[in-house]
Amino acid sequence: MGPIESVDTAEALAALLRQLRRRAARRDGGAQLTYRQLSARTGWAHGVIGDYFAGKTLPPTDRFDTLVQLLGATGRELRMLATARDRVEEARRSRTPVNGRTGPAGQDDAGPLPSVPRQLPPDIPGLPGRERELAALDVLRPGPRGSGPAVVALDGPGGVGKSALAVHAAHRLAERFPDGQLYADLRGSHRDERPVPPAVVLRRFLSALGAPRPYTGSAEDAAAAYRTLLTERRVLIVLDNAVDAAQVRPLLPAAHGCAVLVTSLGVLATLNGAAHLHLTPLPPPASVAVLGLWAGPGRLAAEHGAAQVIARHCGHLPLALRIAGARLAARPRWPVRELADRLADPTRRLAELSFADLDMHAALAAAHRELQARGPAGRAAARALPLLAAEQGEEGEEREQAEHGEHGEQRELTVARAAETTGGALSATEVILEQLVDVQLLESHAPGRYRFHPLTRLFALTARRAAGTGC
Repeated sequence: MGPIESVDTAEALAALLRQLRRRAARRDGGAQLTYRQLSARTGWAHGVIGDYFAGKTLPPTDRFDTLVQLLGATGRELRMLATARDRVEEARRSRTPVNGRTGPAGQDDAGPLPSVPRQLPPDIPGLPGRERELAALDVLRPGPRGSGPAVVALDGPGGVGKSALAVHAAHRLAERFPDGQLYADLRGSHRDERPVPPAVVLRRFLSALGAPRPYTGSAEDAAAAYRTLLTERRVLIVLDNAVDAAQVRPLLPAAHGCAVLVTSLGVLATLNGAAHLHLTPLPPPASVAVLGLWAGPGRLAAEHGAAQVIARHCGHLPLALRIAGARLAARPRWPVRELADRLADPTRRLAELSFADLDMHAALAAAHRELQARGPAGRAAARALPLLAAEQGEEGEEREQAEHGEHGEQRELTVARAAETTGGALSATEVILEQLVDVQLLESHAPGRYRFHPLTRLFALTARRAAGTGC
């Protein structure tokens, strides 16, 4: 391995990591460990590990120690490498641009170090079944100079786990953004709360980024000041529960070193430059794993069949599974089959999927409120919703599951059948169906063909009264 004593840059330290990896492969007589293999052993994002080996990101002390141990460093090398890593960090700090100037740490006219916000909510320790989505979010990284920020917009129906995935991914990728992580819940899907205006979020972000005093200027000036503060920083921004693209646009930075992760109910199709990731329910095996994560270790082992039934009745939605798991955890003497039997009755299923501050019905109601806020066309769709849900029929769905299994094809709605059900013209009915797709109350896997998620259909059957009251 090359000399360690002279290493003082992240690139030189990364070269040592690559040497260690090659040496470990020669010692073991096999191929070098891949980033994915290292990711599996550590739980870190494989893209982040790639940044460590490329010298783009300096690993935190604990991760660096873990990594060099995995690569077979000796005890003496571990101590020398730890010293080298600290030396690189100190050298980087001395070269950090401060208030637009570069100079050694402690220089009198350099000014105060910029504020480094760490605003992410607590992480969820595991997220089974989202490996593909986490890999897709690896695009969130600082870009080359002259490029814009990386922006990814997550969308999906209520309860599909958008916020949990966004927060988990942000924690995994946070080290790429050493200048901080900003987080805001935009309240676009909260009951009895208005969406948070962008100007309010901008003032919070400016304060977190070290603006010298509370910002009192116009929203446009606040957005300009926000972009200015982010110009030479690498910051990850998570905007949760956005109501539409207009709420998000003022909160987008211009800096190439930043990245933005947005969650929303509907697709933010007009958000310039955004990559879109559409979340769907979990695969059945991952659903049982999520249920067990919340129910507690070993709770499902003796009643795996009942756990599978619960997962199916939860429609494989992470929120419903979390609620079911929490109910089992709160009732340690209940057999798992007890909850499975309670959920088997479709007329009480949504009522059973409520515990403490978690409520599956409330999560689905956000889409219904959004629908009614869309003017006459949205209100017409809200009125049609229970009729369309009744047309599909619970008995038919249960019969198909019994005959074809959990993955059997559901009976789909067509525009013609929906028009016959509602008594409307074909053109008006198609507008209604597309409105329902836009707010994730219907799924459309092919043009002109629609279907309900099982829990959404149960919610829709109760929506007639809500459509009349505006709830």
